[in-house]
Amino acid sequence: MDKEKNTRRRGEALKNAIFEATMSLLEKEGWEAVTFKTVAEKAETTRSVLYRHWENPESLRYQAVIWSLQNNPDWHGSIRDHEFTGDSLRSDLLDMVAFSRENASLFPEGFINQIFFYQAAEQLFDEIAATNIDIMDKILDRARKRGEIRGDIARAAKLLPFQLFRYNNMTMNRVMTMEELEELVDDVLLPLYLKK
Repeated sequence: MDKEKNTRRRGEALKNAIFEATMSLLEKEGWEAVTFKTVAEKAETTRSVLYRHWENPESLRYQAVIWSLQNNPDWHGSIRDHEFTGDSLRSDLLDMVAFSRENASLFPEGFINQIFFYQAAEQLFDEIAATNIDIMDKILDRARKRGEIRGDIARAAKLLPFQLFRYNNMTMNRVMTMEELEELVDDVLLPLYLKK
């Protein structure tokens, strides 16, 4: 296709071409290689098209990664929509950390570190924290009905597994092993949540 024909793409076809170009640059050349100039050239469009849809390259990188994950056949979907079916708090927590681990292993290297520096990081982390609380409320409500947990669980205690998971990703630049996650569940979370 010639360049003029490509620049006339609209809607999803254009957005997909831009996301494909962004992901290609990320995977082959790294985060810093993704600029509006390089993406426009690779997607055979113009920088003005990118400026109309994204505030900055950081927002484009973030949205391209999310698009890539959602189109990956190994992506399990949002954990917020996951149905927990275990017969104990331990089994639901292990299900949660395994699900999160499998999804996290699909993120491009350095993704968690990069979104930390994303200019809308505070709003993004507020949204992530709200999602994390929803997930834990779902798990803890099930445990409460089974009579497993102590009274009210503080917000900080609900966020703890996700914060430890992210901290490990950011500082060690790797996804925690299942053995480490089982230790987190058995030695940290269960003693914190269960009735004494």
